[in-house]
Amino acid sequence: MNQNRNKVRGLVIGAVICLILVIVVGGGLLWAYQEYQPPTARGQDPIRIVVARGESVTEIGGQLEQAGLIKNALIFRLYVRYHHAGTSLKAGTYAIQPGVRISEIVAQLTNGDVVPNNIKVTIPEGFTVMQIADRLAADNICTKAAFLNEIQNGQFQEPFVALLPNHKNIKYRLEGYLFPDTYEFQKGESAHAVVNTMLQDFQSHIDSAGIMTALKAKGESLPTLITVASMVEKEAQAASDRPLIASVIENRLKRHMKLQIDATILYILGHRNIVTDKDLQVKDPYNTYMYYGLPPGPIASPGMASIMAALNPAKTNYLYYVAKYDGSGTSYFSSTEAQHLIDIQKSQANLRKYGGK
Repeated sequence: MNQNRNKVRGLVIGAVICLILVIVVGGGLLWAYQEYQPPTARGQDPIRIVVARGESVTEIGGQLEQAGLIKNALIFRLYVRYHHAGTSLKAGTYAIQPGVRISEIVAQLTNGDVVPNNIKVTIPEGFTVMQIADRLAADNICTKAAFLNEIQNGQFQEPFVALLPNHKNIKYRLEGYLFPDTYEFQKGESAHAVVNTMLQDFQSHIDSAGIMTALKAKGESLPTLITVASMVEKEAQAASDRPLIASVIENRLKRHMKLQIDATILYILGHRNIVTDKDLQVKDPYNTYMYYGLPPGPIASPGMASIMAALNPAKTNYLYYVAKYDGSGTSYFSSTEAQHLIDIQKSQANLRKYGGK
């Protein structure tokens, strides 16, 4: 009798274990199938992916997931491994259509279906929207009018875009967020695709640097950070000056002093290098000599060094600075107006001696 009971109990336990295994395996297969499916396309324009020579399958999968082309980099790696395609993925710049399956992406990468006739264009740190528009038009990538229309009216899905203010005093909605980098485009490229690529690059860099997490911890906003960073970018010539200039901006804001940043005047005037006393009287929201606080928005595209300086200013009591003009590219910094006036005299003496280098 006991033997029969034990036998029945063993069968029941075995059946339960089998059922659990079926559920686990079935659930795993269902999860893998769902993760294999392409994510919902965030737009119709192809997304550019650059596969560097020697880049690993893990790195490529990470790029694809971050760009929203696949749901899960692990599934991509498993697919590539199962099909023994790891050594067949070719380097190059690819334009991948959103909404396609992993199998189609792998086929494109193994076939080497790269973007033809690429034009490399470099956007330096500190370029404004207008300067970027001029460079793209000069290289016949897209027209200036189409580019500026996308800047003001284009719809983009990068998460940070939803955080940007859109009030009337901002000159260009996406000023400061077109990441300075070297890009590859085709002649006659869609202006929307061009702007989208630059915004994706910005999103990728701030994500990699943990910017949003740091801002949340400090209780600060991304638009404020990039506005400060853009002024640092335009004002600093030497890398060592960046955190110091950021500290001057921070200190003057805390003391409710006008920022008096020359770069904001030059932004109003256009591509000039000299600010006159008359220029300081121009009535414009970006005039930090006339109005207190930050300008309405960024005045250029800052690089990561300026963004990090704005995020972590040096701890100083400086309130003033002036370029040394001694060939070093650095500035004199001071905490009193009296010392600042002395520094201006030294700066002018250097200017006469070195000719403004």
